[in-house]
Amino acid sequence: MTWNDFKRLIAPIQRKIFLLLGRALLTAVNNSEGTQKIQITVLNNETITDVERMQEYGFETYPFTGAEVMTLFLNGNRDHGIAVCVHDRRYRPKDLVEGEVCVYTDEDKTDPYRMHLKRSRILFVVADKFDFDADTEATLVSPKIMLGDDVWANVRKLIDVRFQALFNGHVHSGVQAGGSNTGVPTELLTDAHMTDQTRAV
Repeated sequence: MTWNDFKRLIAPIQRKIFLLLGRALLTAVNNSEGTQKIQITVLNNETITDVERMQEYGFETYPFTGAEVMTLFLNGNRDHGIAVCVHDRRYRPKDLVEGEVCVYTDEDKTDPYRMHLKRSRILFVVADKFDFDADTEATLVSPKIMLGDDVWANVRKLIDVRFQALFNGHVHSGVQAGGSNTGVPTELLTDAHMTDQTRAV
């Protein structure tokens, strides 16, 4: 057997090996089925559809078109592709340090919008709105909670006549010299602190 004969013999195997893995661009997403399927463009504008995109259990994303895809073709068969990774360099945050983890979207690109596990056991969450829904119970254990001025502005909206009467008339028992009570607060809640967003029941 000559060298040329050997090359002709292994050529089909060689082509399959070359086609096992490929880089591609994401061109469309079908998010309606049990497994997300995508359309990609590979090599010289070759379009491949219904590529299954495997994702880790418990984590789900819906990537933008134009993202980069690493695809595995079983047995080198272009009709049976599996996307093993989708990467989008346009939106990837670059400010993490070694060991940190960040959950982000494209909206983090202009203004911070992420859930960031920083070093020193710091959980950093930033968003325009935070919705928390617990059906039965919510427990918060923390030595200190820092609230900004905007949060206190919303707290003040909850002050109605019942809270005003309770606060303005309260005293602290037995803390004065000789065990007497304090007087009522020197700074009282006024109509400026009141709200019409609550009602008595």
